[in-house]
Amino acid sequence: MAGKHVLVFDSAYVSDLQKLGTKVAFAQDRGAKVLTELNREFGDGSKGWVVKPKPLRFKELALVHSQDYLRSLFKPAAWAKIFGTKALEDNAENRKLLRRLYREYRLKSGGSLAAAQLALKNGLGANLGAGFHHAYADHGDGFCLLNDIAVTVRVLQNCGKAKQVLIIDTDFHQGNGTSKIFDGDNSVFTLDVHSKEGWPFHKEKSRLDLAVKKDITPQAYMEGLRQAIAKALAAFKPDLVIFVQGADAYEYGQLNPGEGFSLPLATMKERDETIIDTFVEREIPLVMLFAGGYGPRAWEAHHQAVRHLLYRAGAI
Repeated sequence: MAGKHVLVFDSAYVSDLQKLGTKVAFAQDRGAKVLTELNREFGDGSKGWVVKPKPLRFKELALVHSQDYLRSLFKPAAWAKIFGTKALEDNAENRKLLRRLYREYRLKSGGSLAAAQLALKNGLGANLGAGFHHAYADHGDGFCLLNDIAVTVRVLQNCGKAKQVLIIDTDFHQGNGTSKIFDGDNSVFTLDVHSKEGWPFHKEKSRLDLAVKKDITPQAYMEGLRQAIAKALAAFKPDLVIFVQGADAYEYGQLNPGEGFSLPLATMKERDETIIDTFVEREIPLVMLFAGGYGPRAWEAHHQAVRHLLYRAGAI
């Protein structure tokens, strides 16, 4: 697969969310940092792995999200609620800002669909962004505007490219929006590995939840993950896996130091390689999406996962 497209990214993934008034230190540049490191390691040839996405169309978003909710995103009040900020003044300048940010979210979400299509074609793909698993069908939550995961599933199901989809979410925070959207849908299996004590404090019901205590050891974390994957595969036969690769389980990828599992980089590597290898060996297509990650070192956890995915794809 050397020279074939595996990764999806666009420089517009770096959105200026501080203009909304949020103080959260999102690792907006993590995709760019991963590509910079890959270029340092492998030279200009690494650029041949990357394709640019197209924004999701509104008719694709409407496969999951309500029309009323999608229309509300042109107004400041909806954004303020999702980001926990004071609403911007509803004027021409701010409406222009929101239209641009809205398009950037549709672009990042379109990257997930494009990466899934690469995975179905070549076995593996990755979107170096998105993973907006907190968004519900009729409202946003937890800084997530659109649920790119759910929309990707519905688009692929509608065009007959995938029927049974397994979602493995390893973000520190439960993918509450995704789990709610697919609650009762036998064509989608949601396996969610998340903090037992952490936000969101109201957890939705996934097909299989692995609620992890904050003080878990790396060994116990990995044992629980392997058992959960085995249980999922015993009950469900996917023709596509969406791996939501949360970097906020990493000790240097958290919003606040010490709030998460504080898994060392070696355990993050073991986690991500275990998931990727499990499905490569079964010849089941897998697409990886970036999810939670904060601060200047979150990219390290993403980088080693992308590097392994490229290795298993035969690109390196």
